[in-house]
Amino acid sequence: MNLYATGLIVVAAACALAGLQHLLIALRVGQGRVRLLFAFAALAVAVDSLVQRRLYASATPDEFEAFLGWTALSICASVAFIAWFIAARTGAVRRWLLIVETVLLAATAALDFVVPGAGSHFLHVEAVRDVVLPWGEEVSMAVGTPPVLRLVGDAANLGFLVLLLDTTLRLVRRKQRREVWLIGGSLLAYALSVLVVIPMDLGLLALPSVHPFAFLLIVAAMSWDLSDSVAREARLSREVKANERRWQQLLDNVQLLVVGIDCEGRITSMNPYAEQVSGYSVDEISGRHHLDFAAEEERDQVRNSVDRGLRGEPEQGNERLLRTREGEQRIVQWRGVVLRRADGEVDGLLYVGADVTEHRVSEKELRRTAAELERTIAELERFRERLEEENLLLRSVASQEREHGDIVGSSDTMKYVLDKVRHVAPTGATVLVIGETGVGKELVAREVHRESRRAVGPFVAVNCAALPPGLIESELFGHERGAFTGAERLRRGRFELASGGTLFLDEVGDLPLEVQPKLLRVLEEGRIQRVGGDRTVEIDVRLIAATNRDLRQDVDAGRFREDLFYRLEVYPITIPPLRERMVDLPELVGHFARLVAVREGVRVDEIPPEVLRHLARHSWPGNVRELRNVVERAVLRCTDGVLRLAEPVVARASGGTEGTVGSSGRRPTLDDLQRSYILEVVLDCNGRVAGPGGAAEILDLHPNTLRSRMQKLGITTVDIGSESTSDRGAARNSGTKSRARRAGRARPVGDASLRDSAGPQD
Repeated sequence: MNLYATGLIVVAAACALAGLQHLLIALRVGQGRVRLLFAFAALAVAVDSLVQRRLYASATPDEFEAFLGWTALSICASVAFIAWFIAARTGAVRRWLLIVETVLLAATAALDFVVPGAGSHFLHVEAVRDVVLPWGEEVSMAVGTPPVLRLVGDAANLGFLVLLLDTTLRLVRRKQRREVWLIGGSLLAYALSVLVVIPMDLGLLALPSVHPFAFLLIVAAMSWDLSDSVAREARLSREVKANERRWQQLLDNVQLLVVGIDCEGRITSMNPYAEQVSGYSVDEISGRHHLDFAAEEERDQVRNSVDRGLRGEPEQGNERLLRTREGEQRIVQWRGVVLRRADGEVDGLLYVGADVTEHRVSEKELRRTAAELERTIAELERFRERLEEENLLLRSVASQEREHGDIVGSSDTMKYVLDKVRHVAPTGATVLVIGETGVGKELVAREVHRESRRAVGPFVAVNCAALPPGLIESELFGHERGAFTGAERLRRGRFELASGGTLFLDEVGDLPLEVQPKLLRVLEEGRIQRVGGDRTVEIDVRLIAATNRDLRQDVDAGRFREDLFYRLEVYPITIPPLRERMVDLPELVGHFARLVAVREGVRVDEIPPEVLRHLARHSWPGNVRELRNVVERAVLRCTDGVLRLAEPVVARASGGTEGTVGSSGRRPTLDDLQRSYILEVVLDCNGRVAGPGGAAEILDLHPNTLRSRMQKLGITTVDIGSESTSDRGAARNSGTKSRARRAGRARPVGDASLRDSAGPQD
């Protein structure tokens, strides 16, 4: 029974049919590279089967040697084509491994033709003997000595096994189960053939080559895979065509404008609704540039929008004017979609638009929208009022806003402070406000908030010095229900209440050391954790801190964390005390007088200059807050429209002595004495510096020298006496007449130089 020879013929016929089938499919369907490689592999296996059938039927050594080289060439070609097919089909073959295997196969095939004798198989075929196979069939087998070059062929066989194994493992990692079974089965079939061929070549087994049968299994599996892919492609093609029909039906019936644009900006397609709105047919509009239908005033915007879309960044929800065939301009809201090719490159744009002309010009629609907006705002307001913490917070903020408004002061120092506020407000930087008690640190913080992008959000103020150490963490970060005794419900802390706005931490230097690391974490990460909670809460808060202490000394003394100090002092703003900006005193007095008068229903028409001179002699250790209290007491005692002090405040004489009422206990400096005396003389001269009877003549100084010294000491005559008249009153002192003083007309409360807003408070 010639089973082996018959089997080789069957293998050759099956592989030839498979190869020709997929060669024809490659020429008609496509995927030429993958299918051509498989076709060549199958045809090479068919040739190998026929050559091996003739090889094992050889009668002489010379005849065996002649066919042995062609057998090696066909086997090497089969393995090479199969390897390249697997690489193209799966994309999982290492390229260097594929190249090495190809080189080994080419070297093996070349040796069988170049090396004398029997090439890489034998140094020389010594004899040909008939071998009876187990089923009784006789085949011719060569006898000879294997050469050292035999290792090249063995390396090629093992290399193909390694390539199959490596590809299978990579497909397993990619979870491509179908390809794993395909390549894994090929690996098993070829491994079995190698296990038989190598002992046979070493003379341990008297069997013919089984390569063709292993190749038949591989070709059969891969042919089934390709045939199945053809069926799947056919199904996908039918699904694509069905989707195309559904898409076309959608385009034909949807009440939206759908317009396609190619990479050159020319219109390629348009649905029927777009034809209806524009008045153009597809044939008329196809191939024309999209700018031909844009309004003249919007052409640059439309051009830039399409250019960005062709770069892969389409605009969304933009409204443009569309010029119709009749010259009418319609308002269309467009949404762009980028069309890409299979390689990912932009292939054009698809714009979907809604005609919103009627909605934009209809007054009824506008009124309805406005009414809905008002109802929504009212609903939000009612919802806000039901929140206890926010309602309490907003009432406190509203109360403080009524009591205090814009910052009052036109001195150079306050202008510098306001300039720093304007610079830092639009940013998100942390601000540290530094100043003595009563200078208006909170008011500066509110000004930063009001000028920032967070002005529509809440402004939450916390006085760290007024909170008990045991409750400050709960006050800042909130607590969960049951976190401690008395925590009957979840309570949001000040950080959460200030989300979207600004949190102001006053007297931040009084924070306990155990709370400072948690505040630092909030600044660094933007997250808080409520007391008793196990999850973090994202917050969006800008922090403004304030202090009247020297935090650097606290850091050196270990009372304040150094890292927290540097995190807070991103942008420091120092507010000068009132004694360093006395030029603002008249403006502040007038403002407070009018504010209290309006609130209490008292009439204040005049502020005598002697009142301002008396107030200017005080050192004001309590700063603006102390001045406000003094003015408020004076207004409450006002009965005839003229502001008079209810009681004397600390007044500095030119000799440097201080009164006893409200004395701060601080000895005046030389600059304080000079400033007080120069201010008194200038006020006596009704603000006149140069000329006869001027302050320079009385002080025996050159006018320019006096002006320079006044500027250095912060004295501006415009604010403290330029509006006085030439009226002169007699000063009474123990019944004796002192030297005459120029009594200027009192400054009215409604002076235009006074601001219509509240003064600073701490």
